[in-house]
Amino acid sequence: MFIDFLQTGIDGKIPDSGLHFYFYQRVFLRVAMRYKYVYMVFPRAYSKSFLSVLVLMCRCILYPRAKLFVTSGGKQQAADIVKEKVEELCNLVPALGKELDRRPGRTRQSKDYCIFVFKNGSYFDNVAASEKSRGKRRHGGLVEESVGVDGKILSEVIIPTMNVSRLCMDGTMQPAETLNKSQIFVTTAGWKGTFAYDKLI
Repeated sequence: MFIDFLQTGIDGKIPDSGLHFYFYQRVFLRVAMRYKYVYMVFPRAYSKSFLSVLVLMCRCILYPRAKLFVTSGGKQQAADIVKEKVEELCNLVPALGKELDRRPGRTRQSKDYCIFVFKNGSYFDNVAASEKSRGKRRHGGLVEESVGVDGKILSEVIIPTMNVSRLCMDGTMQPAETLNKSQIFVTTAGWKGTFAYDKLI
């Protein structure tokens, strides 16, 4: 409904060039926004990455100072997915693009890294599923194609980055809010006996 509102013109209708959701996409968005731990397995061309990045953008807008991440099997893979989806979303819903901080040194993109900074101090970036990410701090994140992410790195490096809760605008922390330690796993089907399968169960 929030995305619908951002697109509604004076006539109360979403333009033909805007983003029109299918019912199943609305269910996906509601589930991902409302719950702390979400694991979704869908076939190719379901819009998994598109909807997941939209969830991150909405969270960044609605939760000031949120620090979110995207990770996948390869750092460049995550960067490519995020850059493509953010550009597509900003074209479909221009109001989302207006929330991004485009000042020099803020929102940045390179070959294997991207960070999207919002005007309210929130941001999300891609982090490597490797030892290099040890010690970073984020409030929540998205694990893309989780079937291809190393289970040991995920449990020992990536998940511990979410140890600290978000600092609200009034200076307090609300550990119970859905954003804190939120984990969204999206993937195509994998195999039994893998870390991804055990995580889903």
